[in-house]
Amino acid sequence: MHGNMKLGIVALTSVLLLASCGGGETTTPTPVAPSVGSVGVQNPNGYTVVVKDANGTVIPSSNYNSLAPGTYSVTYSKEGFVSQTVPFTVTAGQSVSLVAPMLQAVPAGNGAFYLDANGRVVQITREDLNNAGTRFVFYAWMENETGGFNPANAGTTTDPGAPTAGEMNEVAPLNTQNVAAGYVGFRAPDGRVYPIVGANVRWDILEQAGNVRFAAADDGGQPSGAPVTSQDINDNALSANTYTNSATGNNARFPSSAEFPLYNVTGINTPDTNGFTWTALNHDPNVTTRATARVRAVAYVNGTEITKRFLDKTFAPSARLTITKTPEAHQAGLNQAREFTITVANTGAGAATGIRLNDVLRTGDAGAYSITAPTGGTANANDGFDATFDLAPGATRSFTFPAQASAVGVYCDVASIVSYTNGEFGMVTPNALQDEACLTVTAPNLNITKSLVDANGTPIADGITVAPNTPVFARITITNNGNAAATNVVVTDALANNTNAANYGIQGQVTTAPQTVATTMAGNDGFTTAPFTLAAGATQTFTFAATGTVDGTYCDQGTMTATSNNGAAIGPVASQIPCFKVASPQLAITKVNTQAPNQPPINSLTPGSSYNSTITVTNSGSATATAVAVRDVLGSLTGGSTFMNFGSGNYTVSGTAQTGSVSFDTASRTVSTVPATINLAPGQTLTLNITSTVPQGAPRGEYCDTGSYSSTNGGTGQAQACVTVTSFIAEQTQLVDTTDPIRPGNTTGTIVASNASVEPASNEGATNNVLIYNYGVLDPVQTTAGVFNYSNTQVYYDPTPVRNPTTGAITSDFTNASSTLVTNYTTTASGTGQQTITFDPTFRVAPGAVIYVRTQVTAPAGTAEGQYFQTYRWNNTAESSGRALTNYKTESTTVVP
Repeated sequence: MHGNMKLGIVALTSVLLLASCGGGETTTPTPVAPSVGSVGVQNPNGYTVVVKDANGTVIPSSNYNSLAPGTYSVTYSKEGFVSQTVPFTVTAGQSVSLVAPMLQAVPAGNGAFYLDANGRVVQITREDLNNAGTRFVFYAWMENETGGFNPANAGTTTDPGAPTAGEMNEVAPLNTQNVAAGYVGFRAPDGRVYPIVGANVRWDILEQAGNVRFAAADDGGQPSGAPVTSQDINDNALSANTYTNSATGNNARFPSSAEFPLYNVTGINTPDTNGFTWTALNHDPNVTTRATARVRAVAYVNGTEITKRFLDKTFAPSARLTITKTPEAHQAGLNQAREFTITVANTGAGAATGIRLNDVLRTGDAGAYSITAPTGGTANANDGFDATFDLAPGATRSFTFPAQASAVGVYCDVASIVSYTNGEFGMVTPNALQDEACLTVTAPNLNITKSLVDANGTPIADGITVAPNTPVFARITITNNGNAAATNVVVTDALANNTNAANYGIQGQVTTAPQTVATTMAGNDGFTTAPFTLAAGATQTFTFAATGTVDGTYCDQGTMTATSNNGAAIGPVASQIPCFKVASPQLAITKVNTQAPNQPPINSLTPGSSYNSTITVTNSGSATATAVAVRDVLGSLTGGSTFMNFGSGNYTVSGTAQTGSVSFDTASRTVSTVPATINLAPGQTLTLNITSTVPQGAPRGEYCDTGSYSSTNGGTGQAQACVTVTSFIAEQTQLVDTTDPIRPGNTTGTIVASNASVEPASNEGATNNVLIYNYGVLDPVQTTAGVFNYSNTQVYYDPTPVRNPTTGAITSDFTNASSTLVTNYTTTASGTGQQTITFDPTFRVAPGAVIYVRTQVTAPAGTAEGQYFQTYRWNNTAESSGRALTNYKTESTTVVP
């Protein structure tokens, strides 16, 4: 190693202990003596720094500030530079500042060294040179073979191993530059072999024929010790000097020439390998047969010879084979044959004999691929062929054969030269003398589907049920899932499953997307498209609407034909057969009124009596009637305002166990189901049962109830049933005397008060009313005049008197708020015995109303004492039936002296 090495600078800085100073009297504490020291490293060049104690233990950087006093060392290193170690001492209480020196780069050719396991430079010692035979190894070789020198270990700490005899005896092609390799290592006591940088190797051609010379060299110096020069080749190129390399050094590259190509089979692919050196041999290009040389390689470490190696080199004519494989076309359709041509050429100077050509399928489905072996070839089991032949220098041989595949995919054939005999080189088994050619087989893969969709194109379930004349949308989809286009694609749509064409029709135009494809209608129940092309991965749709006019099932089917990319016909291929059903509800309503238990017949009802109504709504169609609202409007007298009263109701739906309730709207007099609408399945019947009551005072006549239904898809309907209310009148009379007994000649006497009323349950009033009174008769049934006098008659009419809720008897009198004094009658103002009050014939006592009559009655002077009677008879005519009615009432009055 040449040059000076700069040592690290060690600076010691004392730590001063300063006493505290101040005024007055103070006590100075005794300082505590420090027990450790510290070290700091200035390392601007980024070297690897390792600090060790006297025992060789590495000190981690985290402990640099707490070092026990003693002797230490610091080592600075970096790959490609000469390492340097500097000792230093640590004293308690002191800090040592270390400044890294400038490391010297490893020189080339001015002294050898080896690289340890960490890549650090280790100098060769005098002792190493004194024991050169055991401390150093030297290997020289030209060809890498199994069992000898291992190139993978070159430059490492593992011994690459000595070359075999075969690795030191090599035949190379004519006109090449053949690398001869050398490797020098240091054998350490642990058995490892470390690469040596800067060891000298001298190469000498001892014997030669054909003018073999060194063509290039790694680097080197003159044998005389002259300064180092690159490419040191001398003695008419019969000698060369080289030095082993550093991987990080500026090493000469292997020779590179198009005319005289590099022939490097040493296994070392780069000069940048620690411990490695090389030179290159070639021969006079006029030699066309054979050239030989005996080469001696001597290794030196710092001038001391290690050992010698001898290499035997031969340059001989060599075949140089090339192979190409080209397809007629790179693409084909299914079962569409394409030709491949394999050409083998010998561009070398020697003949190649026994050439074994192998062609196999490496990629693709072997079950779908096939070839026909060419002339001179024999089919093999790998969907290829084998052939054996010879090629003279400059000769070529071609094999042409067809290939095809029945499935899409990429089919790659590899044609390889398995082996051949190359003159002196013997049997050659090339690793990569091959060429690959691929055939991509493509085909359209068409699929046709047909489905029902809604108006927005969203798929809906097959078998959807709709009402007559309701459009149902269908979509035919053609998809090319293949990797080639299909041409002449034609789609046809026609009825299927015996669909009745008379009841089926396509509505409007067929829409196409994304291409615009013309369609021709077949009547109104099918269509055919014009031919179109469908690219690989593309989809084409045809959407249309159809209707059915009557209940039934309607089906149609799409069919597709096309032409494949190999010219073969595709199809016909049929789609699914989606169907839709046309179904409609058929609702019918009936209504029947029947006699209620213990009630009059429905043709002779009276106020207060009840009757039953049954409304049935039946769905005899094939579809569910949706939102069926069943109602019944209670009847009224034709032209009148009197309605029947609701009593109770319920409904049932056949096929279900549930009994439904009803609601009644008093304003509209309507009975409805709860819920208000019900879905009625095919074959089901809803039965609505209602009990109605004739209201009090209902006039006679025919009352008709109307049942009805409405449905969102079943239309509307109604049915009517009637009952008859007959005439009915019930009358009530009352007669009282307000004072009893009375005395003869007393002018006050008593007030005879009478009531004539029609019962509220009646449905007709009383007309032609005549009241005949007898005052003071001796017999309660006497109709002749009595003996009492009468006067001051007052008549009142009250349409709504107060009645006893249990007996119905009138409990109010003429003073009731609704009572009024009437005058539309004739009578005698006063008299004796009998009084007749005749009302206007049109005056009507309505059901529930009452006539109050109050008359003052006295017993004349001289009337004998005893029991007398007041009587009155009410004659009237029932206004509706015209029946004459008579009511009689009596009240006793006693005369006392």
